[in-house]
Amino acid sequence: MTTQPPPSRYKVVERGRRLEVIDTRTGVPVRSPGGAAPPIVEKLGRPGWNFAPRTPPLGVGRGRGGAGIDADTFVTKPFYDEKAPRTIRINYVTRKRLDGVRFGGAIAIALLVAFAFLFWPLALGMVGFLLSDKVRQRLRAASTRFVDSLDQAA
Repeated sequence: MTTQPPPSRYKVVERGRRLEVIDTRTGVPVRSPGGAAPPIVEKLGRPGWNFAPRTPPLGVGRGRGGAGIDADTFVTKPFYDEKAPRTIRINYVTRKRLDGVRFGGAIAIALLVAFAFLFWPLALGMVGFLLSDKVRQRLRAASTRFVDSLDQAA
């Protein structure tokens, strides 16, 4: 003879694209003390899902000091630019060049991942080679030259 667990006191229903917890004994929605929103909603800072376009995160774009691209500026980081931080104005030509670099970088990463799976012992040696100071300095200098060319084109 098996026993069944008692029915739940609470149920969750969707009302107006929001989930509400209903007390089945009283039939009313459950509220936090004081009628405030549940603690998880208070931590998130918003009462429900918001599908509106978001503003860019801090550190991206104009005058915020971070690295990134927004409508018309590009702020560099010291990781890849020896003259960083600097803000570069972007026009149509520089945007197309950056899009080309982004596309080429995605292709290069895909090829490197495929190479790493096929020839993993060589891939380990390449990681060591790329982590050497001399190679990193040359890659950073090349990146700085590219950013300089973007700065002159704007």
